Amino acid sequence: MEVGMRVVRGLDWKWGGQDDGEGHVGTVVEIGRQGSTTTPDKTVVVQWDNGTRTNYRTGYQGAFDLLLYDNAQIGVRHSNIICDSCDKHGIMGMRWKCKVCFDYDLCTQCYMNNKHDLGHAFERYETAHSQPVSLVPRQNLSRIILKGIFQGVKVVRGPDWDWGNQDDPRPPSAITPPL
Repeated sequence: MEVGMRVVRGLDWKWGGQDDGEGHVGTVVEIGRQGSTTTPDKTVVVQWDNGTRTNYRTGYQGAFDLLLYDNAQIGVRHSNIICDSCDKHGIMGMRWKCKVCFDYDLCTQCYMNNKHDLGHAFERYETAHSQPVSLVPRQNLSRIILKGIFQGVKVVRGPDWDWGNQDDPRPPSAITPPL
């Protein structure tokens, strides 16, 4: 794990709704270090998109509370690889390689949106030089809707907004008060 990676709850999750529920995404903001009393080795601090921020195990006590969702945010790039679904050159983040089809690769967005045969097994490459992680076919697996804040998203005021026009990009002198 590295600071900036996007994560979701993992197999050993036992922390209730700290992440705001299954499928919600957070960002690793601190890596544990040996001798630390607040963030020990084999733990990380995650800032969830819902605002919660706390420690999670990444091998501490043999448990893994998190799964890596994406690592494009830390600059991982597969320079000479083209996504065979959306034709993006230089896949950012994880690379998903079909183990059945010859030279067939997907970016994370296309893989997560089932842009290739779900009956095919894949390999996941976290970096351009990492060893692949073998994955089973996904045809009979249940899907979890991903929730959080993502690049390119349009954020709007929620029903409990109580902050006037502070989100208005115009200078205060340009805002006409309501009559």
